[in-house]
Amino acid sequence: MGGRGRWWGVAHDGWRRSTWSPIDDWLGNLAVCSLALVPGTPPTIYAGTGEGFFNGDALAGEGIFKSVDGGVTFTQLAATASFTHVNRIAVHPTNPAILLAAVRNAGIYRSTNAGVSWSLVRSVSNSLQVAFDPNDGNRCVGDVYDGSLHRVVYSTNAGASWTNAATGLIGQSGISGRIELAYARSTANMVYASCGTGGGLIWRSTDGGVNWTQRTASGGGSGAAWYYNALWVDPFDANFLVTGAYHCYKSTNGGSTLTRISNGYINDNGPHPDVHGFVADPGYNGTTNNKVWVVTDGGVYLTNNVKTASTTSGWTRRDNRYRASQFYGAAGHGATGRINGGTQDNGSLTLQNNATSAQLTYGGDGGYAAIDWVNPNYIYGEYVYAEMHRSTNGGSSASTIDAGIGDSGSGSTANFIAPFILDPNDPARLLVGGASLWRTSNARAGTVAWSAIKGAVGANISAIAVAPGNANVIWVGHNDGRVYQTANGLAAAPTWSAVDANGAPNPLPNRFVERIVIDPANANRVWVALGGFSPDNLWLTTNGGTSFVDRTGSGVTGLPNAPIHGLCLHPVLAGRVYAGTEVGMFASEDDGLSWSTANEGPADTSVEEVVFMHGTTRLLVATHGRGLWTIDVREPTVTTLGAGCSGTAGVPALTATPPAIGTTVTATITSIPANAFCFLIVGFDITSWNGNPLPMALDPLGMTGCVGRVRPDLTIGQLAVGGQFATSFALPAAPNTVGSAFWAQGLVVDAGANPGGATVSNALVLTIGH
Repeated sequence: MGGRGRWWGVAHDGWRRSTWSPIDDWLGNLAVCSLALVPGTPPTIYAGTGEGFFNGDALAGEGIFKSVDGGVTFTQLAATASFTHVNRIAVHPTNPAILLAAVRNAGIYRSTNAGVSWSLVRSVSNSLQVAFDPNDGNRCVGDVYDGSLHRVVYSTNAGASWTNAATGLIGQSGISGRIELAYARSTANMVYASCGTGGGLIWRSTDGGVNWTQRTASGGGSGAAWYYNALWVDPFDANFLVTGAYHCYKSTNGGSTLTRISNGYINDNGPHPDVHGFVADPGYNGTTNNKVWVVTDGGVYLTNNVKTASTTSGWTRRDNRYRASQFYGAAGHGATGRINGGTQDNGSLTLQNNATSAQLTYGGDGGYAAIDWVNPNYIYGEYVYAEMHRSTNGGSSASTIDAGIGDSGSGSTANFIAPFILDPNDPARLLVGGASLWRTSNARAGTVAWSAIKGAVGANISAIAVAPGNANVIWVGHNDGRVYQTANGLAAAPTWSAVDANGAPNPLPNRFVERIVIDPANANRVWVALGGFSPDNLWLTTNGGTSFVDRTGSGVTGLPNAPIHGLCLHPVLAGRVYAGTEVGMFASEDDGLSWSTANEGPADTSVEEVVFMHGTTRLLVATHGRGLWTIDVREPTVTTLGAGCSGTAGVPALTATPPAIGTTVTATITSIPANAFCFLIVGFDITSWNGNPLPMALDPLGMTGCVGRVRPDLTIGQLAVGGQFATSFALPAAPNTVGSAFWAQGLVVDAGANPGGATVSNALVLTIGH
């Protein structure tokens, strides 16, 4: 699971498990960071998009979406379309028309008409939290951050105007000073704060947020900071609160002391590290119902009794089928079906063939992935900053192999998610990008030896490519847009030349190089994909880098103005290019001149990796928020099987349009009498019919020289028009049918053709594709 939310609904089977299903993948933005609910039948739900807590992989949003049917459908509130990071939404406790929104890069917004229009009521660089007093809708509190200091602000007129706190939380320094706020419903004017400054100390105000006193002694905090910081106060006991950081903590004395109550890790029953929120069960009463839900970087968890939950018991995981993992990279092995991928804060995970859940290969953050296609027990992954690891047992476990990579372990000499690849010509040769380019020629060795084959240039390496068929040809891209290539990459000290030096030469925009792909059929054809929300993020050279052409397309058939994180070419079909962008997956059938706007797979989510599983035409897509996806990418084909038999107008000929999923197939029979009655016979088998083997000679029926080749499972009959029979039928948009085949043959009533009065056409084999 990842740190950001997604549009999901849940159905409960008692409290034994929860089954989740996506509500809508096509809203235009799935980076849901905040939710607010207005009770009713049905309830109204507001969903704020965009991650505004400064994580490096944060996705921008598109405002606030609203549902008036209990979450079945959502519509964007047009006035919020420019709200790129909606951190919190608050609803007035007695007047649901009044809303507040804490928005990054803006401040606090207010609506008095249920979201139709908004006004900026506290302008500041960022607002990370806002809340109404559940007992008094005139009172509100918020956390604002001006780029250097966090402080609490309060309102006494339902958010129409705001005042800085007078004492206490008046200036917590730095981004880590984030302040999370929660009212104590059972005590008027009492509100608590968990403050990142000091490591998750608890503060309290008894006058509605005007003045604050520190409750937790220095050194006794939860560890909460800028990224993980959550707080909940028991609505029936103002002294009982739960706060979240890396783990969950509780206090029974108003925050004076904190006791840790969780110890979960990846794939555990206890809450995963990095806690982001608490939600009490609607029936919570503090006595007979003490259920509280916890949301984390690793999913959703439940305790049936928050009062007694501990580091060893009292928790269950509740995210069955909640497929919202945030992958950075993935790789697949065709013969075994094994898939490995690196995730945000959920480690490097391995899926064995046909498995429905993954096993943890290596913990922490994951990143890129690679599988040795000769010996798929060797799987390569990374922790952050080029800290490489390797599994030798098919993903059951892994150990580090980065000793000797001088750049690993430091953000100044390697990207947080650093690029690495297996040489497509030799699965024992591994290349890793830091400030320099590092290589080992025996990645399977007990002790892996590394050497730098390209020096640092002042910007870290962000993309690597080796030419299939020629391991000497290597390209690398850098964070600042520089691109280099070598033609003697196997040398101990290769010679590098600048394709783009951000000066002379400078054929490409100076932006982050996301991917480089070298055409397996021609090493002079190289694709370069860039980051940034710009209109020219994909470029192609056909002359080894001397010149480039823009391949983003234009208009409705062009790529969106968004970063291209993943890129690959079809291994068999020329001209087929696949691009994973920050807003979804796109494909081209004409070498990037035009792109599809349809999307059958991961919908409106960021696609980080696009790769074909080795030795197959199965496309593997890793998304940053909707998990992993695969699909067989095959062209639909129509193949002739056998010949027809002569009639009065010649030999009937059957043709058909290619059977692509989600399209209409048209079958046509020609060379037939002008007004003949015809049948299209469709079958799903050509080996037998009614116990008789196929093909079957039809001479016993008087149809001399005719052969029946298709089992008649379906028939379509109608009169020919002008000597031609044509009929159409629709194929469902079902990706699981790709690669399946069915057969067709025509039967023509032709009294003068033979004693049987009928002829048949050739048969067709129709293989379903995309």
